[in-house]
Amino acid sequence: MTTEEKKSRALSVYYDEENMDAVAREPSAQQTAPRKTTSPHSSLPFVTRRVIYSDMMPKEVNTHSTVASLFLGEGSSAEHLMFDLGVRNGAATGTLWALWYIGATIGLLVVAKLLPMSFVWASLLMLPLPVVTLLLLSLDLLYEVVQSLDLYIILILQIALFIDGIVNVGGMKDPRSVFWCCYLPTMVASGLVDAYPAKYRSFFAKLFFSAAVCILVIWNCLLPRWIDAKLYTLSFAMHHLSDQMTLLVFYCRHLYRSVWYPNYFVMIKGEVLCVNENLAIERDVEQDDKEHEHHFLPHQHTQDEVMPSVTRQFSGRRA
Repeated sequence: MTTEEKKSRALSVYYDEENMDAVAREPSAQQTAPRKTTSPHSSLPFVTRRVIYSDMMPKEVNTHSTVASLFLGEGSSAEHLMFDLGVRNGAATGTLWALWYIGATIGLLVVAKLLPMSFVWASLLMLPLPVVTLLLLSLDLLYEVVQSLDLYIILILQIALFIDGIVNVGGMKDPRSVFWCCYLPTMVASGLVDAYPAKYRSFFAKLFFSAAVCILVIWNCLLPRWIDAKLYTLSFAMHHLSDQMTLLVFYCRHLYRSVWYPNYFVMIKGEVLCVNENLAIERDVEQDDKEHEHHFLPHQHTQDEVMPSVTRQFSGRRA
């Protein structure tokens, strides 16, 4: 049985609701004729199994409603220009990334005391990219992201990293603190990447989180140089490394998804339940000439309503 035939069969089980019992118990000749591999020795029409599946309500996403549209107006020429500069125009996007990498590299070298302190102001080049990123986030997806607990875990760990960086370079009076202040908007934006335009999200996440991993690793390699040896106890090291490793795992999860599952969200999750369900049975003789049993979850006798987007509900408009 081919994959397309399985999909076709699954759809017939899902949507032939009125005649579900008749189809399961006594298949008609018209239904079985085109599928000669179907075994006629099906002993049970249904079987009860405990299954898990997502129960997330389908929702509309209004991609034209962004954070920038709150200030510039939805569909305005200024918003279109912002979108072109931020994601659509390759040269402009490349410039934003180049500025960010230059600022981050020079800033890290200053933090490591490999460049004069006056060079730390190059870290200001890191600011345009996260600012544009935050402005281009979809409001509907942003609403879903802020309901995720993972977001707040990442933000807490990143705030801890920010404070750790400020304290260990000598406080706000030290010029090197400029690097951490300029890196803070990037850390905030990293937790909201799921709300970035879908077509460009995967590529953006690869660049974003690979850089975040590099900064995190380099900083932890530099840190022992400034910590007093008397304070650097095993207890301190374990508490510090546990936070840093947790943050590293979150970063690597975004990288993994962006490479292997680019169309899937990382922070936005659906509700999953575990219940007993009556599954429709199908037995087929496949290419190995052996009979295989397939189970399908019948569609409920109610239609899945697609909820309107949050922004349309707020504005009172429907598509």
